[in-house]
Amino acid sequence: MKQITPTYSLAYPRYLNRRKFLRVLGRVLIRLLTRTKVEGLENIPDSGPVILAGNHAAYLEPILMAVLPKRIVEPIGAGDLPFEGGVSSIVSFYGFIAVNRGNLDRKAMEQAMDVLRQGGVIGIFPEGGTWAPGRMAPQIGVALLSQRTGAVVVPIGFSGLQSSLKRALQLKRPKLVMKVGKPIPAMPADGSGIDKNRLIAYSQQVLDAIYDQVTDEEKSLFPLESRYSLWIERAGEDNEELLGGSALANFLHSPVLLDSFKINLKVPVNPLYEHKKSVKASSIHHSLQAILTYLKLNPAFFTYRMGVEEGSQVEVGIRSLIELLERAEREGKPFSLHTQEILTYSDGRQEINKKLFQIEPGV
Repeated sequence: MKQITPTYSLAYPRYLNRRKFLRVLGRVLIRLLTRTKVEGLENIPDSGPVILAGNHAAYLEPILMAVLPKRIVEPIGAGDLPFEGGVSSIVSFYGFIAVNRGNLDRKAMEQAMDVLRQGGVIGIFPEGGTWAPGRMAPQIGVALLSQRTGAVVVPIGFSGLQSSLKRALQLKRPKLVMKVGKPIPAMPADGSGIDKNRLIAYSQQVLDAIYDQVTDEEKSLFPLESRYSLWIERAGEDNEELLGGSALANFLHSPVLLDSFKINLKVPVNPLYEHKKSVKASSIHHSLQAILTYLKLNPAFFTYRMGVEEGSQVEVGIRSLIELLERAEREGKPFSLHTQEILTYSDGRQEINKKLFQIEPGV
């Protein structure tokens, strides 16, 4: 009887020659430009489906994850934001599974599962991004992939990676650590369909195991708690809070999110960065409207990154501020917008960051 060969949405391994070349090149550059300590590579099984799961704070973690293991790694990466300049060319040349984060991307999930069904290796970052390292809840993708394919999950902790690419290119040879933990057994399938609570619990188990591999020095850089506030000052009037203001302040204090709009999406948000001089109300209005226009295309941008409740409040804050700007234009009166971020760390210290926007009516 003729044996039927299964067909897959994505073959594994693929781009073998170019990936072998990039792995060799990457290892050479890592040795030349950084002081990287690697522990536990032997914990990655030599065969069978494997999910490599790591923490993510910078550009170099995906590179280390792709080039240092013995096996060929198929990365899962952001498909909802274009990559910057030369990074885009390198990423496209190596290839990756692009996932539309914050939305149900069945195509990406099927491709990732097919890699694992072929006994391959997937590379994933359960936190889903770099906007708040060490403070983000895990996404459930790692649990779904493990449950549906029987793949073990190998936790990897990266330390010393923040600003590491810049320091490496400046020939400062940053000290990096990649520590690979013991495999976590696959999430068992119970036949009852999707149980989100179980998926969340397993994903959190994976994330906890990842941070068990991160150095104490690195973890001390992550605040345990963050609080945000926003208020308006107008001459002769009491300070005024803004509906959705704390969530909007959270966004305004996140350079990663602002840069995503400015650099990756080419949305004109430059007026939302703090300026020493006053800013025209019309320019802030234009930036906020541009963000709302983008949210029509990708309504999950904030809710994916900040959680449903907080993310939804960012849009409320944007609309509230637009109303305030329109009022200022009608009345011809300037006002000041103040934001504050309070970060509390494990050693009890607090870091307070403030921003001030002096907003003038007119064009």
